[in-house]
Formats: sequence, C-alpha cells, structure tokens
Amino acid sequence: MRSRTARIAALAVLALLGVAWLIPAVLHGRGADLREAPVLLVGPDVVAQPLAVAAGSLPGRPLDVGVAATEADARAAVSGGDVVGALVLDLRATQDDVLVRDGLHPQVRARAVAGARAVEARYGRSIEVSEVPGRAVPDGAALTAAAAAVAAAYLLVAVMSMLWGPVPRTLLRGLVRIAAVGVLAGLVAAVALVAPDLRPPTDADRAPVAAAALLALLAFGAGLATLAWEALLRLHGLALAGLLLMVLPAPLLIAGHEALLGPVAAAVVRQTGIGAATAALAGLSSAEDHALLVPLVILVGNVVLALAVLVLCRAAAIRDAAAGREPEVARGTAPAQWRFRVLVGLVAVLAVATPVLMLTPTADPTPMGMASLAASTTCAETGRLETTEDLNRLTSLRDSPEFQGGDVGAEIMLQDGRTVWMFGDTLRQAGAGTMLVRNSMLVVGEDCLQVVLPEGGGAVIPDRGEVGYWPMSLTATSYPGYDLVTVFAQRVRTTGTGPFGFANVGPAVATYLVPVGGTPQLLEVRDLGVDDPDTTRPMWGAASVVDGGWLYAYGTARPPDPELGTGFSLHVARVRPEDVGDLQRWRYWDGAGWTRAADDAATLIGSEDGVSQTLSVFERDGTWYAFSKRDEVFGSDLVFWTSPSPTGPFTAQPAVAELPSDAATGQLRYMPLAHPELLPEPGSVLVSYSRNSTDLGEVMRDPLLYRPRFLRVPLPQP
Repeated sequence: MRSRTARIAALAVLALLGVAWLIPAVLHGRGADLREAPVLLVGPDVVAQPLAVAAGSLPGRPLDVGVAATEADARAAVSGGDVVGALVLDLRATQDDVLVRDGLHPQVRARAVAGARAVEARYGRSIEVSEVPGRAVPDGAALTAAAAAVAAAYLLVAVMSMLWGPVPRTLLRGLVRIAAVGVLAGLVAAVALVAPDLRPPTDADRAPVAAAALLALLAFGAGLATLAWEALLRLHGLALAGLLLMVLPAPLLIAGHEALLGPVAAAVVRQTGIGAATAALAGLSSAEDHALLVPLVILVGNVVLALAVLVLCRAAAIRDAAAGREPEVARGTAPAQWRFRVLVGLVAVLAVATPVLMLTPTADPTPMGMASLAASTTCAETGRLETTEDLNRLTSLRDSPEFQGGDVGAEIMLQDGRTVWMFGDTLRQAGAGTMLVRNSMLVVGEDCLQVVLPEGGGAVIPDRGEVGYWPMSLTATSYPGYDLVTVFAQRVRTTGTGPFGFANVGPAVATYLVPVGGTPQLLEVRDLGVDDPDTTRPMWGAASVVDGGWLYAYGTARPPDPELGTGFSLHVARVRPEDVGDLQRWRYWDGAGWTRAADDAATLIGSEDGVSQTLSVFERDGTWYAFSKRDEVFGSDLVFWTSPSPTGPFTAQPAVAELPSDAATGQLRYMPLAHPELLPEPGSVLVSYSRNSTDLGEVMRDPLLYRPRFLRVPLPQP
C-alpha cells in the first residue's frame, strides 16, 4: 500500500510540474508579442543607428536590430531564416521596404511589421511589405513535423509497452523494440521526403534529404529516450518521458515560434528535441555555422545518451541474474493492470493537451506606439527673394501663425536649392500650439516659406525635461536624393525671469533627414557631454563648416564671472560628419596638431575683444573668415577675423559696420551671422542680426521686433 501511495504521489508531482510549466504559456496566449526577434537595417549608419535605437526602445523589446551592408545581404539573411525581416531604407523618399520570408509564421510577420511601422511612423515615414522566397522550411510546417515525429515515437513505445509489458525480459526483445523505433524513424523520413511543405525552394538538392534525416533522427531519439526512461522508472519513466518530450516544448507549440516566447521558455525549449529539430530545420539554409551545429549536437546527444542508459539497464539486469536476484524486469504489475495504467495515462495526456493546444486564445498584442518626431509643413507665399530688401520684406510677413518671431537665424542650403533656417526661442500666435518654444525651423524655397511643425506643435528639437535647445550653426551633407542636416545647439536651462535668466549647460547635435523636395525629419538628438554650466568649457558648434571631408566645429568660451562686455575665445575641433555624435572620434587643434584631449584645444581668438557666443566661420577664395560682433551683445563693432586655414591664426580686421544695443531703451541687437551661400556677390557677404527687447511685453505686442534683419557688408581683403 505504501509503495502504491508513493507511486501515485510521484505521478501527481510530475503532473503538477507539467501543469505549472504550461500555465504561463496558456496565460500569455498564443503568439502575442515578439521577444528580441532578429531583424536587419539597410542604410547609412548615420540614419540606421537612430532607427535601431528607436526599435530597441519599443515596449517589450520585440526587435533585436542588426545592420546589413547591402540589400542583397539582407535578402539572403531573410530568405535563409537567419532573421525574421529586414528594413531597407530608401532615403530619396519617405517610404521604405520591409522584407519578410514567405514562409514566416504569420504572427511573427504581423508583429515584426507592426514594430517596423511604429519606428518608421516616429520619423514620418511609411513602409511597404515585400515577400522574399524562403530557402528555409516554412515555420509552421517545421514545427508541425517535429511535434508529429516526437508524438509518433512516444505513442509507439507506449503501445509496445501495453502489448509486451513495460521492460523487455531478453536482449532480443529489447533489440526488437529499438528496431521498431528505427522503422518508425524511417517512415518519418519517407513521409518528410514527399511532404510538399518540407521541401523549401533551394538550390541545394540535398536539402529535402537533410530535412528528412533530421526528422528521422528526432523520432529515433524520442523513441529511444522513452524506452530509456521506461527502463529506469517504468510507469513513472513513461510519464517523465512525456513531460520532457512533449510538455517542455509545449510553450513553443502554443506560441508557434520561438520569437514569440519569453526568455526563460525560449531557453528551455531550445534544449528539447522539438525545439532543437525546429532550429535545425531552419538552420539548413542559414549562412551562420552555429545555426545547424548546436541543435544537431542536441539531437545526436539525445540518441547517444538514451542508448547508453539502455545498455546500462541491460547490464544491471544481467548482474542481478548472475547474483541470483530476481531482475527488476521480472517484477511488477500484471499485464492487464499495466495496460490499464498506461492507457489511463495516455487518455489523461490527450485530455489535457487537446484543449491546451486547440483552445488557447490568441492574446492581444502590446501596442507599439512611440512618441512621434514627424513634422509637417504648410506653404506661405513669399514672392521672389532676390535682394536684401526682399529678405527684409520676408521678415515682416505675418502669414505664419506658427512663427511670429525668433532669434538666431542660422541657415544652410540644400542640394535642391531650398534653404533650411533654424531659430532660437520662437513666438507663436495663440491657438497655434505652445506660444513660446525653444527652437523652430523654416524651409525657404522659390516663392514659398514653410514652417516645419512637429506633431504636437512643440519645438523641432524637443526639450529634455527642463532643458531646451538653442540652435547655433548648421551643416549639410548631400547624398543622392536627400541631405543630412547637422544642427549644433546649446543646451539651455531656465534659471530666472528676464532675457538673461538662463544657463548654458553644454552643446548638442541634432540630425535631420531632408529628402529632395521633402520635409525635414528629425533623426536623433545627442547631448555632447554632461550638463555643466562652466563657461570655460568651449561650447562646440558655435560655428561649423564642412571642408575636405571634415566637419570643423568651433567652440566659444570665456572666463567665469566676466565683466560686462567681455567677449568669448574661439577654439576648433574636427570630426568626420558621420561621427559627429561620438565625442571619442573628435580631435582638437592644440596649435600644432590634432589631439584627443579637449582641454588642450588652442585659443584661436582671445576673449579680450573676443567674438560673440555664436558666430559664423566660412571660406571664400582660399581665405577663412570668422564673423561676429566683437565683445558680444553689448559691443558694437561687426568684425571679420581672417586666416589662411581653418585652424588659424585669425587676425582681426577693421570693423565693417556698427551694431550697438541700446541699454536705455532696452533694444538688443546681437548674434550677427554670415550667409555666404545666400545671394552671393563678389567682395561682399550677406549677414543677419537678431533683435530683441528687455521688455518682453513689448515683444509680445509686436513680434516683428523679434525677427532678424539683413544687410550686406564688404569682405575685407587679407
């Protein structure tokens, strides 16, 4: 009685373990969410990297993003089943191509496409889905075939046990059972060879044979494992074999694909026969060496281990007989009672498995929405812009409620002839979104001015909590069909009221993708260094220019607690345009060469009689010009400093104009910037300056007072 109670208790424990393992899979539902499914991005690193970061921040991390060098490489990886999909960027337009394999599990396909669509929508882009002919066995067919092979092997051993008893009494009978499992494996291979779903379109003629051999190996290993567990533990062994062979991989059978499993379930399932065989079938067409090797080792290891257990059990029976002890195989239950127990066990398994596998609902997937960075524009007619007067007329237009006034006014010309303008603190009409934002963007083309308005109506470079971004300078790198615009900005934290109630805490760089004729879309914003109000640290990007494949970023700094009217010193660093967001790749001019140490940056212009915090640097006819208002906002002279190279030495030239602020009236005139690409004329350059007032109420009543003005100044001859 005690032995029977112990057996029942052991079976109950096994049943509870199986149920406990199945409960999370059932509660999770059938194929709800992806878990780090491998996908590829094809496109320039400077664009692909922000998209990869965005994909990695999707809720639940559904995608694990890698980069492919070419579309051909991505297609090969998708076709071979190495990845679930690939996103091929077409930066000449706003629609990209998502590649998926034609045999991909439908839920995996749906969730991967949804993730790609969410990432693309963040940047105002859309997708078109294209199917790639698969070289791998279709996911559903592979899983079904593997599960059927294991179930057939287990049922065969259970039937043999019912007919012939739990354990063979002689070596010959044991070999007959092994041979029967081998025959079943051969039948599995034969069926696999003729099954159309297991014949992937491939150039390798041996692929169907290899798939059949893998399924035969799986069936043979499952049958031998069941025989081995039965030889060790009899009825408990049969139950344990069922638990290991069919219950452990049940989450995979419920979900339908490993990418739809949680991390623990996925790790366990990979070690089971069904999981290993499914991975091996997918690995037949993979370009990765380990894709087939690891699951093949598991399948072969199962066979070897099961055979070793059977041999050891037979050896133990022989030793018992030689010692005059009744062999374990001779003891046991009457045949009728044994058959009844096995039959009850099989019926119980079927009674549980059928509703679990057939009735588990498809769960609601986690929404993949992301905060949008997309922007849109509307056109305000401007008329022809051919003179300085035309530009000043443009600054008096009131047709754009989203842009009533702003300072800075840095610009860069695109390959399609349009000009991108960036402004600092921007006023908007009531009802046009937030009335004051830290920055804004205009695109000016022929007869058309467009305000670039982000979704939600905020700043085009979004605030980071209490920190906003004031643009300083722009560069553009042209590619076929699009430009990448780099905007240097200073990070600003409000410290009080009034026009000087702020602290500059460091530079940042924002990257925009601008298709030819299209709307600029923000790709990413990177802060350069930690927040630090130290004014002795150069504010890199106060001016910037691309020359000879290098982006030269000029930084301005000045001593702490300077006297009123003290200017800024000028320094220079350089970096490849595509690496501008990586400070490890920056190099700093120390007066003799380029160094990694920012603290060693040489002073090109001193802070005494120095430049404004934001300025312009450009090259014309072999001469480099730095243009600024000497001694910042409370100075008066507009000055060019000239140099034979971007690294100096820079020499101050006589003032070309005066631009004083008026402390008595509170009128501020500051931040003059040169626009060498705008309406160019020999011997002169067009410049602008910002206007403001210490009386914010006056500016709010008439925002035109808070717009740049243009004038033309002569270029000094070095």
